[in-house]
Amino acid sequence: MRLGLSFGVLLFLVYGAVAPPVTEKKKTHETDETDTNEVHQQAVDVEYKKYLEEVVQVLENDDEFKQRLLKADPEDIKTGRIAKDVEYLSHHVRTRLDELKRKELDRLRHLARQQYEHDNGIDRKHLKVPAHIDGSNPHTFEAEDLRKLITQTTKELEDADRERRKDFKEYEMQKELEYQEQLKMLDEQNRLEASKQHEQLLQKHNQHAPIHHPGSKQQFEQVWEEQDHLNAEDFNPKTFFHLHDLDGNGVWDAVEVKALFKKELDKMYDPNAPEDDIRERFEEMERMREHVFNETDTNRDQLISFPEFMEQTKRREFQDDRGWDPIDQKDHPVYNEDEYRLYAQQHETEIRRMIEQGIIPAAPPGYLPMIIPSNQQHQEYPPGVQPPSGFHV
Repeated sequence: MRLGLSFGVLLFLVYGAVAPPVTEKKKTHETDETDTNEVHQQAVDVEYKKYLEEVVQVLENDDEFKQRLLKADPEDIKTGRIAKDVEYLSHHVRTRLDELKRKELDRLRHLARQQYEHDNGIDRKHLKVPAHIDGSNPHTFEAEDLRKLITQTTKELEDADRERRKDFKEYEMQKELEYQEQLKMLDEQNRLEASKQHEQLLQKHNQHAPIHHPGSKQQFEQVWEEQDHLNAEDFNPKTFFHLHDLDGNGVWDAVEVKALFKKELDKMYDPNAPEDDIRERFEEMERMREHVFNETDTNRDQLISFPEFMEQTKRREFQDDRGWDPIDQKDHPVYNEDEYRLYAQQHETEIRRMIEQGIIPAAPPGYLPMIIPSNQQHQEYPPGVQPPSGFHV
């Protein structure tokens, strides 16, 4: 089951590099070019990507090593303990890995030399040592090289998800804070009107077709029919998996999985609708991706293999469309009251500092202030404060 998966955590970073292997697949997905672009904007990348890809390709050519990987414990793969089996690689494979390592170290030495020359005076011995390669042995590729490559890649992927969730939480709190500050600037009549309009936008956003449970049979059937343009009664899980294995490597990576959510996301988010936040659409896509991997990726290697997928289709949860609870700013915010209160206090402190220095605070990127209808009564504003768009003063 782990064949083709064992280095999944490495391949995750290079999943977008190969085009679909079959012409028919390319035709099937031609109409979804914008979907691919949307997904690839969320791709994770590292500067040693080429080295990572080349090491994986060489290791996959050793049949005996593949057999050892079949028997390996998933935790040994994730932690890099599997790297000790490098000792059993064939001479040809080891020689090729040695060449790749020497080439990577040459690249790093060149970068270090450039940094040294740019900074002019920094001791080369104190330059930051890359964590993805064993620089203490510049001649041969050993178990320590594979262990470092696996563990560093795993760490960067986990850090990227953690940072994404943190940034989105701050974005949502900032958006709520901006709205509350606008309300404070209004008199009672305008505040009631603004609150009413805000509530109407939230309700309109939540009025959409039911969302299928990500990774359920019903959700995949919708993709099969509406995205792949195939007959609903012909749905076949095996065919569906290979149809959406765009690079033909026998596994689904994060990009291929996120592409399956377009129809569900389109139900909730319209880029031309003022009530729909496209930033939330991207976060919703990532939440769905995390959920499907948690349910299906049993060995936690950041890839979904064909055996894992077929095993998931046999479970009761696959047949049971439980729906999906989307991001809901009103009823299910991504932050709690204490987090918001602390954020507001910090924001107020920063605003006071900026006012004292004569700096005008800016709204967060991508956030549009609420437009209130222009039939309000005259209202006085403090010096230096501009009325919201749409007001007559």
